[in-house]
Amino acid sequence: MAAVLITAGAAAARPQPARQPSGAVAAPARSGFAGSVVFVGDGANIYLCVGACDKPQCLTCGAKAEQAMAPAGLTPVISGGAIAAAGLKPQYDLPTFSPDASQIAYSSRLGGSNFGVSVFDLGRHSSTTIFQSSDRPIYFSWLPDGRRLFFLASDGESLKLMLAQAGEAKPVRVLLTGLPLFFDWNQSLSELALHYMPPEDAGGPEQAALMKVDDRGQNLVKVIAKGGARFRTPAWSPDKKHLAWVVDNNNGQFALMVGDADGNSARPMVGLAPGTTAFVWAPDSRHIAFSTLREEGKMSYDGINLLDLASGNISALVSDPVVAYNFSPDGRWLAYIGITETSNSWNVIAAGGGKPRKLCDFVASGAESAAYQVFDQYALSHRIWSPDSKALVFAGVRLKQGQPPGENMPPASVWAVPIDGGAPREVGDGIVAFWSPR
Repeated sequence: MAAVLITAGAAAARPQPARQPSGAVAAPARSGFAGSVVFVGDGANIYLCVGACDKPQCLTCGAKAEQAMAPAGLTPVISGGAIAAAGLKPQYDLPTFSPDASQIAYSSRLGGSNFGVSVFDLGRHSSTTIFQSSDRPIYFSWLPDGRRLFFLASDGESLKLMLAQAGEAKPVRVLLTGLPLFFDWNQSLSELALHYMPPEDAGGPEQAALMKVDDRGQNLVKVIAKGGARFRTPAWSPDKKHLAWVVDNNNGQFALMVGDADGNSARPMVGLAPGTTAFVWAPDSRHIAFSTLREEGKMSYDGINLLDLASGNISALVSDPVVAYNFSPDGRWLAYIGITETSNSWNVIAAGGGKPRKLCDFVASGAESAAYQVFDQYALSHRIWSPDSKALVFAGVRLKQGQPPGENMPPASVWAVPIDGGAPREVGDGIVAFWSPR
């Protein structure tokens, strides 16, 4: 059986009507916006569900005129009236919570190549567009201070890594250009860990490196590996004391490296077979879950292994093919997407090993599937787990036991799935969803 990630094609092609009516953003609950789900729903708008809400709130419906900071200066965004007069309808995507769950960054598209980046302040019930360009935003990552965010934008040939202020009218900085381009941020060092290939006109090989970024500028501090190692994202441990990446030993083998936060004292922890390797840190900063994709072009990895950094011991958590995975915030569980005969399944297993628990079979939306393909990068910035580690969220079609996917499947929905075996809760129609980080 070919192992693939099956997607709900119809749901992925266009946004579907929401079951819950749109409404104005309500005043903050006393508990704030903790435990919220943000998703792309009706009309490609951004919706927020606070707690066990009955009616998700539309954050982008009927947007008013804003100001946008484009690379060349301050530029007015088209007003809602002008949009309606021109017959144009904005499309929104990539909702990303700030670390304190008080803001949501998202992208917008108006027409062919008119893209923007906006930040919605949930407490003030207002949004500010901070970037407007023909470059298409494809990924957001907030800095811990909640005042700045990194984002990647594509011009069709390469990627630009940019740094923007969340609520101030200041120019957006282009930090780096390359393809591929993956990154992680260490606030205490003010450094980016990068895996990228410089543009042809810049020269230089594909590399993993550290870049210093401060208010005065940015500069490359150290190259920690050169060559086309098959991995995506170098990543610091949650306590920011160690850095992990993959190197090519130039003998047909690769190695998972772990060094100090500055990249020094690195040692090979695991010899890897040829193929793309993905890994995610456990919240305790003492374990790494990793997998290797032995057949390039496929989406399923050969199980999940767990590395104990202190002992160097490696144990097999999951032996069956998997598509994506991530640890719960409390570190007790690992959620993963498995492969069935006709679809995919959400499963959880104790982080220390044991018998996995199947939660549900499903067919992912196209947008959700795209995030799974780079799940190790998204693990650094987006949450599939509820803050209390009791449930998962995903967008797609949930299948009944033994039900095969068919041509007449319903629209993709956002589902909150308890890991204790409780009944999943349908949040609303949507094509991609994430939980707040707190």
